Amino acid sequence: MRNFTALLLIGAALLSLAQATDVKPCPKSKSRALTAEEVTISNCPKNKCILKRNSEASITMKLRPERDFTELNSDIQGIILDVPLPFPGYYGTSACPHIYDAAGEKKVGCPLKAGETYTYKNSFKILPVYPTVSLEIHWGLGDKQGDAACFQIPAKIKA
Repeated sequence: MRNFTALLLIGAALLSLAQATDVKPCPKSKSRALTAEEVTISNCPKNKCILKRNSEASITMKLRPERDFTELNSDIQGIILDVPLPFPGYYGTSACPHIYDAAGEKKVGCPLKAGETYTYKNSFKILPVYPTVSLEIHWGLGDKQGDAACFQIPAKIKA
């Protein structure tokens, strides 16, 4: 009985980590709005991400571009008081190494074909130099012509 109870507790803990995250569309993006079922961020319950400094968070995002993309770059910013601040080490980097097939099992990289479903998987460090602040996280993947996917979510960085 103890083993069964332990398995239930572990299962519940894993399920809480794998919750979908409510996301908002990016105001200036023309990409299709993502749903809560298409984005999962660790430590992000439905309403707000709680990001602890000196830790790491992971993201999984389903995307289906509306046009072909030969290259895909990350546009990851923290928006504080309407001022966008790029996340160092992530903003402007290639997202291609983090692109998997629709099931999220096989790395496929770039290019991306219009109408095909892909999974983006990555992790990011919450650096100790980040201020403890409430902010909006802007997470876009695209090229100079526009986004393949983009969302925003409220977050709080804690000590």
